[in-house]
Amino acid sequence: MKQIIPHVPNITAAAFVQLAVVVVFVSAFLLTGCSENELPSNENTDTNRTTFTIEVSDGGYAPAVGEKSDTRATENDYTTQFTAGDKIGVFAVKDGAIVAEVNNLCLVATTETDAGGGSSNLVWKTEGGETPIIPAGAAYYAYYPWQSDGNITSKVDPSATDDATTFFANFISGWTPDTDQGTYTAYTGFDLMIASGTPSGKSLSFSMQHKMALVVIDLPKTKYTLTDVNGIPLPDYIIDAPDTKFNIFTPCRMSDGTYRYLIKPAATSSQLETLSGSYTNATSATAEWQFEASVTAGQYRRYVVDEAKVTEKEHTLSIGDFFMKDGTLLSKTTKLSDEEKAACIGIVYWVGDPTKITPANDAASISNKNNLQGDEALATDHSGCTHGLVVSLGEESCIWQASHTPVQEWLNSNHSGKFLPVQSGTGASDPLNNIQGYNNTKAIEAFNASPANSGSQVDVVQKVVEYHKRVLAPVASSGWYVPSAKELTLLCGTDVDNIYINNSGTANCEFINRKLELIGGATPLSSSSSYWSSTEYSYYLAFGVHFNLGNAYNLSKNPYSYSAVSYTHLTLPTTM
Repeated sequence: MKQIIPHVPNITAAAFVQLAVVVVFVSAFLLTGCSENELPSNENTDTNRTTFTIEVSDGGYAPAVGEKSDTRATENDYTTQFTAGDKIGVFAVKDGAIVAEVNNLCLVATTETDAGGGSSNLVWKTEGGETPIIPAGAAYYAYYPWQSDGNITSKVDPSATDDATTFFANFISGWTPDTDQGTYTAYTGFDLMIASGTPSGKSLSFSMQHKMALVVIDLPKTKYTLTDVNGIPLPDYIIDAPDTKFNIFTPCRMSDGTYRYLIKPAATSSQLETLSGSYTNATSATAEWQFEASVTAGQYRRYVVDEAKVTEKEHTLSIGDFFMKDGTLLSKTTKLSDEEKAACIGIVYWVGDPTKITPANDAASISNKNNLQGDEALATDHSGCTHGLVVSLGEESCIWQASHTPVQEWLNSNHSGKFLPVQSGTGASDPLNNIQGYNNTKAIEAFNASPANSGSQVDVVQKVVEYHKRVLAPVASSGWYVPSAKELTLLCGTDVDNIYINNSGTANCEFINRKLELIGGATPLSSSSSYWSSTEYSYYLAFGVHFNLGNAYNLSKNPYSYSAVSYTHLTLPTTM
């Protein structure tokens, strides 16, 4: 086994010939002395408090010494773009003591739309939705991600003089990233950042410094150059080499096929972190790799395995294509072998970018859908999923929710602004007509995870958890989720305007069923059944789509509370 040496572009991992088994994978500011007259005056002169507009930015990770600066478009990916729901903690120190009102004050990134209903801005407010009132004439410190008081308040040093690193020194030294950073949320959750505050007028700015070190792992991969059926180019689709594995740790996969992993900066060579893994190469041999990561805090270093060889493929992405467990695509015209049938996990049923709106192709629809938006949660967690939707081979029968409890009401109180609304009216510009099943599923997962909702969990999302265990989705995909009402009508028929009053038809369903029939064990979609969506309507109702016509309508979350109605079906998509 050869070790990977940083800075050497041509690194070859040792190959061990075995029977190949393909498995699924699926800027530092020094705070200048702040005097009273440097801060905006406030009518409340007794407490000398000031209402600040908080601004938070990130200077990004810098290339390590000897690392060639990245000049690609992904350079911006080394800078954190804060989004709604992100939380920072803020301290104010005055006369050598932490001010009680600003002792680990939690501020939440919140989206606000201007008065004209046009552009949206990200503002930082208290958990109660208020603009923070902070004492003037203090030293200000902030960190990300926010921690509860017990995890940080005893680890800060109010005697520090204008230096965030000194103020947070004990907190930083005790911070250790987890070995499981397999999701974007988990990865960013260990990306510790700190800053000193800089007041200017009515603004208080924090420019964050990264205190962990970033390892970027570039592995061999396959890149599909895609076009649609009209020959129009689509974004490249990148999947891992077969049998890609990581030993003991799980990094976060990025849309360009690289992996990122946060480590604690090593003070000595004995503290270097050893990372290793393997993959199956073009000769069906197992290629193993290993390196010792050495990166300074706030910097990134790339480690290139086996020259990160790229296998190029061209493919016309079409509805009816077969989606395989390793992420590869087979044309809808392929006569599947028994081995290929066993490796197939889904059928492509819609081609397009689910992170953006693709309205029906008429002027009225485009006009009506101006207020709609793509799936923001999907764009954040899986930015490479811009190619289409895949339907699962199996389905479940279930109720939506045993106890009638409004999910959106809970989200408004606990995760305000973090997710697109899961509840919808029936208008053309309502969330009902959005492709946002991934967003809905993640929001409902948060609802289900709360102890307060233990007796009213949403069953359709619990079914996703069970399906994940049985059928793994490739890491290049979003993973399985509960479709939105819009996604169900696309599976059944065509793209129409308001899916509550217009039928999408059943042509697509009939075509997909002909493909499902080619795969042993697959369950055809039923034209006589209703299918659940992840879109809520009200306290008692959720949206479903009946596949005899292809339009959305309201269903009781628990049919048995009304009558002996049979369970409603659930089929799952994933994005690629």
